[in-house]
Amino acid sequence: MSTEGPTTQSGVEPRDAQAEGEPSVLGAAAPVPVARGKQGQGTTSAGVDARRRGAFGLTRYQLVLIILLVVYLIAISPLPIFGGRGLSAGFAKTPKNKIGLSYGGGPFEAAHFQRVVQPGSSLFFNGLFDQLYLYPADQQNYIISLSPRVGAVRGKDSIIAPTSDRVQLTVQAAVYFKLNTDLVRQFHEQIGLQYAAYTSGGWSNLLQDAFRQNIENAVQTETRKYPVAALYGNAQSLSALQDAVQTSLNQRLVAALGAQYFCSPSFRPGGPCDPPTFIVKQIDIPSTVSQAYVNQRAAEIQVAQRQAEAQGIAALAKQLEAVGQNYVLLKAIESGSIKFWVIPSNSGVSLTTPGAGGSSAAPTATPSSGG
Repeated sequence: MSTEGPTTQSGVEPRDAQAEGEPSVLGAAAPVPVARGKQGQGTTSAGVDARRRGAFGLTRYQLVLIILLVVYLIAISPLPIFGGRGLSAGFAKTPKNKIGLSYGGGPFEAAHFQRVVQPGSSLFFNGLFDQLYLYPADQQNYIISLSPRVGAVRGKDSIIAPTSDRVQLTVQAAVYFKLNTDLVRQFHEQIGLQYAAYTSGGWSNLLQDAFRQNIENAVQTETRKYPVAALYGNAQSLSALQDAVQTSLNQRLVAALGAQYFCSPSFRPGGPCDPPTFIVKQIDIPSTVSQAYVNQRAAEIQVAQRQAEAQGIAALAKQLEAVGQNYVLLKAIESGSIKFWVIPSNSGVSLTTPGAGGSSAAPTATPSSGG
């Protein structure tokens, strides 16, 4: 047996016919020999680079980067097929002070309610054509003020309200409230869509129409129950007026809007919906009326002072009458205006006077005669 290597069935040792330049046994053309690399590979570095390149002569990594860039541009660019929005418009989240309402829509889907999204939600996919309406979930206010930078209306604003004695009051007030988020879907469909209240301008217009007229009517109704004197500087009357206006305003809002969509600032979802809080910030009366009250008060103070003086004089006179002449004589002697005196017998008066040499001596009473 030979140990030089494997042989074929014919007993002929195989050879590299292509290496010797002989034709192939099967009659095929001999392949072109390729130089081997240093590590025995059958291709050169140029061949490897050419094999890694794809279409347009780009590598796979370059193609992946281009594809990702195109997808990103489509996502952020407004496209007509997505309603003028990008793909990223399908993702949304709600701020901490906003509650969201998700509605389906688009060219193939009917507009319908999907879900309520609570304030402060994380990023979620809302849908390419779906709408997310946001409404305030924090405390809101409506202020009527003569300060142009404070009130809900640009410029100076106030309520002119008459009293029972026909004095015109100038009232500045404020209402503090929260949207009843337990009824937010009903509110949106009944009122919010009409005013586009999910926008800043629409929300302001809604409050102007809903609050301004009802506040004015409630204030004017309640001030007619009081005379001006009861409201001018009277804390109890002002407190009673505030409570009455608050109750009346809540009733008017429910009647005008159809449900109790506005609650007190203490409202919590699932809890009771108390009436919005009404506060009288300031009540002004006409200057002529206020001056009359000032003059009247000054006169009352003067009368009180005179009465106090008269009462003091009367009390002093009463005491002098009880003491009699002894008190007058005693005060005169103590002041030194009397150098000698006559003391009636059995008068009960005991005086200590300075004697000669600085010693004290008791005077001897001399009985007085009838003349």
